[in-house]
Amino acid sequence: MKEVISTNLKRLRNIRGFTQGELADKADISRNAYRAIEKGKSEPKVSNLQKIANALGKPIQDLITPVPKVKSINFRSNKTLSLHEKNKREQIINDFIFQLKNYNELENQLEINHPFYLKNLIGKYKPIEMAENVRRKLNLKANEVINDICSLLESAGVKVFHIKFGLKKFYGFSVSEEEGGPAIGVNNSKENSVERKIFTTAHELGHLLLHPDLFDIKDCKENKDKEKEANLFASHLLMPKQAFNEEWDKNGGMHWVDRILYTKRKFSVSYLTVLYRLVECNKANESIWGEFQRDYKKKYKRSLARYIEPNALTEDFKEREPKRLDDIDFKEDCLSWLVRKAFEKGLISFSRAAEILRIDTMRMREIVNSWNMVG
Repeated sequence: MKEVISTNLKRLRNIRGFTQGELADKADISRNAYRAIEKGKSEPKVSNLQKIANALGKPIQDLITPVPKVKSINFRSNKTLSLHEKNKREQIINDFIFQLKNYNELENQLEINHPFYLKNLIGKYKPIEMAENVRRKLNLKANEVINDICSLLESAGVKVFHIKFGLKKFYGFSVSEEEGGPAIGVNNSKENSVERKIFTTAHELGHLLLHPDLFDIKDCKENKDKEKEANLFASHLLMPKQAFNEEWDKNGGMHWVDRILYTKRKFSVSYLTVLYRLVECNKANESIWGEFQRDYKKKYKRSLARYIEPNALTEDFKEREPKRLDDIDFKEDCLSWLVRKAFEKGLISFSRAAEILRIDTMRMREIVNSWNMVG
């Protein structure tokens, strides 16, 4: 147990940016006592552990739970990670794996079974073909728009989690069946537009189906070619060729800027995804990015910040995605629904429900009261 606490403390302290002395002071324990705990030289008192957990803003469980051994995950970056970022990445993975375990346990308790319906497609097709086959498997019509990608994938056995990463230039990751998945983690921070979250979900599904060789936790470096393939898959999953062409032709009388904005909202994608598709199908050339920026400013009297996905969004993100979707357009993950069903059936306690949702009892009480507002 001492070794487990030591490992967790080093990681969590680094994430918060505290020195050993600063954390000891914040926790109101002696610096010598704290150093002995972090070095694994002493068995800490529960009271001291609770003080340290409070100072870190974490439940005490995060200090005493062994780090899960994870091998099969695709969580990569296009840049070299600092020690702080590596620790943050490790903590996100740890939290995710525990939540995935909770999710699977709740499904078992509730006798819910969603087999991975797309498993037999893995590695068999190129991106556009794969997107077409996935849509057929999911019983989507050739011109049907995906209105709720989270529910659609969950019905096919792919779990989708919303997570606040606290890491720039990370939009999502995916976990294979080997780790209790398939599952997708999407960066749900406010800086990411809803369009970006929806596209990330489809992008990570692309990795699960196109690139089974990518799932190695030791490899953090992004593969640009496979990222492009996952982007192409996501584009055609969300905007199938027939539906896009029909929609584009139908709205030919609109101002071309509004035509793009209407199309992006129709398919719940970013305006850049529409621009990429226009270039891909030879309806426009590479100059369209600059032309759109120019004519959007002329029509709407404001500028769009210049960026090319998947660069990280900054605080001016609302100006980067015109006529953007609202948060309600990206449905909350299914975990809270499972918690409610298990709690109401008496399968889990009030405190266990709060633990799974990682909230305090006061917040849990508010949620239970909200459940009871409507039958």
